[in-house]
Amino acid sequence: GSPADKAGVQAGDTITAVDGTKVADAASLGDLVDGHAVGDEVKLTVRRGGSVKTLTVKLADRPAQTPSQSQQPTIP
Repeated sequence: GSPADKAGVQAGDTITAVDGTKVADAASLGDLVDGHAVGDEVKLTVRRGGSVKTLTVKLADRPAQTPSQSQQPTIP
């Protein structure tokens, strides 16, 4: 699984902070993670249901996206 899977991040979790820095949206999450190197450990604060948890994630290389992966499919 992915580093997030290994750290215990579950479907439905909302990541609210990375190393104590608030996450405003998906783009800011990417920026916060990109500020770290592969192999770094970061603490994610996640909201799961009514509780808040802190999970430690060891960062790994992200697979490169091909143009077909980054585009949304066209629906007739």
